[in-house]
Parts: sequence; structure tokens; C-alpha cells
Amino acid sequence: MAYRKSVAAALVAATFLGGAAYAADQAVKPAAMQETPAQKAIDQDVGKLSKDGAQAFRDMHMARIAIFDADPAQAKSLIGKAQSALAKAKTDDAVFTKAEADLKTPADMAASKDTNAAQPGATNTASKDMNAAGKVAWVPVDAQMTLGEDFVATPEKASAVNEANKSLAKGDQKGAIETLKLAHVDVNFVMAVLPLDKTTADVNQAATLIGQGKYYEANAALKTAEDGMRFDVIDAVGLPQKAAAHTAAAKPAPQGHAGATDGKAAK
Repeated sequence: MAYRKSVAAALVAATFLGGAAYAADQAVKPAAMQETPAQKAIDQDVGKLSKDGAQAFRDMHMARIAIFDADPAQAKSLIGKAQSALAKAKTDDAVFTKAEADLKTPADMAASKDTNAAQPGATNTASKDMNAAGKVAWVPVDAQMTLGEDFVATPEKASAVNEANKSLAKGDQKGAIETLKLAHVDVNFVMAVLPLDKTTADVNQAATLIGQGKYYEANAALKTAEDGMRFDVIDAVGLPQKAAAHTAAAKPAPQGHAGATDGKAAK
């Protein structure tokens, strides 16, 4: 059904999503104490998409199309815009630092669609080898919220999805999350990010090559920049509900309910 598809994507105010699901031993703790790193990130409303970063990514891609269409003037104009947008993105509070090994590659994401194994915190071995210890500055350029594979459209859940779409249309990511959580809708979040310094270097190189009339090489440099995209994924079903936290703060959460939620988050 359509509900299985993306609830919303691209250029909406998004929350930085990272962290782990509940541990099994949290099932007997008060819900108010069950705060994961992901919950903290959402509560702080950090890591929104970078408008300048997103614009730079579009300009980069359009510059490649202009090169393909043998329109060097347009390519030069677009690459200049991409450079300006990336320069602005460097001061954007949406930029965050994280080890590349903690993110997923496009190949990882494609494979996870077949294996249903795109879990938060999964490690990209190749990236880990290249960047085991260092952290990289990433600029978020796109985000997507998708429903879990086991979603069944009941009237309540369908209504929650519709309300979440309305919240996302207004840029209210936190409101969308809360609406879906209260309806017990399994949600995944995916944020597309680019390495800021590496992307800037690739775009600057492409601009130089375009200025020299080396369009094939410029296109290759821009492709390298696009291929640097990585993805941050979280299963939001692991986030505690605020409503439950208020009612259960003084007593342990029921074993059966918490266990079912935790098991689902830890797939």
C-alpha cells in the first residue's frame, strides 16, 4: 500500500537521528528514565537539514547535466553557485561531526532493502578501515521518513500517518514523530549527508577544470563528490513515548508491552 512508501522526504526540517534502541534490561525501568541518545537528539532538535548544503548538491548535479548537454556556460554558472552554497553551509548549525564508519553507503542501503537489515549503529567495514578513529564534518542535504515493513494500515494508524504528513509539510519533524509514536507506528528515519570538506574540495576542483575546458574531468570530479554521500539511519520505534513517560514515571513499565516494543526495535 501507499503507506509503506516514504511518508515524507527531501528538504523538510529534520532531526539528527542516531543512537540505539532500548536494551532488554530497560524493560523494568520507569519509562521516564528510558532515554536513548536518539531521544536526546530529537528533544534537542539538532541536526536540521542544511538549505545551503541541499542547494549545493542540486547545483552540483545540474552542473553535470549541463556538461552532458554541452552547455559550458551553464555548467560554469552552476558550479559557481555550488561553491557559494558550500561556503555558506560551513557556518550552518546543521553540520555535525561523526565517524564515517558509523554511517551507511548507498550500497549498504540498497542491500538492506533486500535483507531488511538496515539497523541503527550497523558498521560499514570498508569505511571503518579508511576512517576508524577520525570524525568528519557532515552536511545534511536530504531526509526521509519511512514506515516499517510490517506496517498494517488500521484506521488509527492511517490517520496518524496523514497527521504526520501534515506536520512534515509544516517542517514539524518532532510533531510527526510524536504522532506516529503515540499510534505505535514503526518508523525509520534516513538522513542523506555529504562530507563537507571533501565535497568542497571536489567542487572547487571541478570549477577549476571547467575553467580550463576539461569538462570530462570536471564531470568525474563532480561524480566523486556525489558518490561521497552517506546515510544515517534510526529505527524510531525505539524512542519512548512522552505520554507513556508521564503516566509511568512513578512505576515500572509493564513487562509485556515494553518487551514487545524492545524486540521490534532490536530487529
